[in-house]
Amino acid sequence: MAQNDHMEEKVNKRRFHLSDNAFAGLMLLPVFAILVSVVFIPILKGIYVSFCEYKISNLNEPVWNNFHNYIKVFKNGEVLIYFKNTFTYVFFAVGIQFVFGLAIALLLNQNMRARGIFRGLFLIPWIIPSVVVAIVWTWMLQQQFGVINYILYNLGITSTVNISWTQQPFLAMMAVTMAAVWRQLPYMMVMILAGLQSIDVSLTESAKIEGANSWNLLRYITLPSIRPVITTTIWIAVMANFQMFTIVFNMTGGGPVNATTTLSLAAHKKAFLEYDFGAGSTIGVLWLTVLFIATLLYNKFNDRYVSDYQ
Repeated sequence: MAQNDHMEEKVNKRRFHLSDNAFAGLMLLPVFAILVSVVFIPILKGIYVSFCEYKISNLNEPVWNNFHNYIKVFKNGEVLIYFKNTFTYVFFAVGIQFVFGLAIALLLNQNMRARGIFRGLFLIPWIIPSVVVAIVWTWMLQQQFGVINYILYNLGITSTVNISWTQQPFLAMMAVTMAAVWRQLPYMMVMILAGLQSIDVSLTESAKIEGANSWNLLRYITLPSIRPVITTTIWIAVMANFQMFTIVFNMTGGGPVNATTTLSLAAHKKAFLEYDFGAGSTIGVLWLTVLFIATLLYNKFNDRYVSDYQ
């Protein structure tokens, strides 16, 4: 009798046994289902309707129109302006963030009094919502009563306090870039500071003994040692600024004369102001394609660097 019970127990164990891979896949199935529902299916639908006449009059029945949406956005040259604005904004926003973030990180990495307090203060812009940042900077750059105009005038940089930042193309782009840099600078600073603290102290001490100055330490020791951190941080900043919408929309609305209309604002304008969801999806697909290609190039570059480093 005991032998029969033992055999039955072995059969039951064998019947309900799952391998580790099968169990892991079963546990990940809900996550995968959610990912497909909220990410992959909307992306596929967006790609599909970019080839369709898809407006508010036919929301339930998109009409296939081949490449008409793509021909339209390229024919009038609008999409090229959007790409130009986006690349200009991303280049200056990320570039300025990196320069100031590196400088502040190097400063906060030194042995100084109240270093923890300064680190906390520099993190304040990061916790402020983007829409609040846009409102604050709009008031600071206000033409008649803005504090920025007042400071520039008293420093002798400008000849008047009545500078209209949002009504001139160059100044409008500069305004949204400054606001974005102020909001995102703490992220760049924190990431670089973390990289700096991981550098082996013996490397810098050996270089100092050999007579290396501060510039040589930065060029040959510091930057190469934190290169993986720098490339990853810059790439994440590029992706975040490529998708920037809140600050630009609330400060300039894409004006003046589309001077600050980036891809995110253009897609929003086509879809939710002109109710041309097909054209909005077209801009989104072009945007997605550029980011996908850029990601592939970044991964290839990063893999090559890792293989050369090893």
